[in-house]
Amino acid sequence: MKEDILEQLIEDYYVSREGWFVKHNVKFRPDKNHKDYDSKQDSVHSDIDILALNRLEKGVDMVHVITCKSWQNGFGVKHWKDRLESEATYNDFNSGKRQKREGWKYFRELVSDKWMDSFLDILNTETGQKDFTYVIAVTKLKSKDNKKELFENSEIIKNRFLAKGSKVKIVILTLETIIEEINERIKNKITITPESTSIGRVLQLLYAARIIDK
Repeated sequence: MKEDILEQLIEDYYVSREGWFVKHNVKFRPDKNHKDYDSKQDSVHSDIDILALNRLEKGVDMVHVITCKSWQNGFGVKHWKDRLESEATYNDFNSGKRQKREGWKYFRELVSDKWMDSFLDILNTETGQKDFTYVIAVTKLKSKDNKKELFENSEIIKNRFLAKGSKVKIVILTLETIIEEINERIKNKITITPESTSIGRVLQLLYAARIIDK
């Protein structure tokens, strides 16, 4: 099955840059021996959409964990910051209060201790690192809620990882930024050589056909 189109764009975005290697859909789930493990809720894996590694970098910049949210109506920065920070003190909810799809489950590795533990374990297994950059890739920011620094500077989320011996940098990456960076690379080429990635080649063809301008 084809990956989400945003995942494909993100893969191209990383592999076109020096030193980056990516892996898709890295699965993880809580350890059965964890004190909060619940077989009814925790038997299904979650996954890291894209795990990117660059041995040329150091610290939090060496490993990027990318979660792709290709929501057509955009990403509400303040909404999700407030929601995840307010729920960050809960490892789970009483069964009587559970909803069909609780908001925190879109970012369970940022909220639940048991999911965070398994997330950091798989990160260490795959990369040998627990310090990382957490990238939220989105189609766009909601116009009334577009100050992404509000989320990126969340001390509550960062301190939850710090308490587990992990440093995290948070980045919100928009589709517009991705396209702008690819466009800048194409524009600055000394010679017109084919792009190495699918999205780069498509843009290059659209420019050549003058369907869009650089």
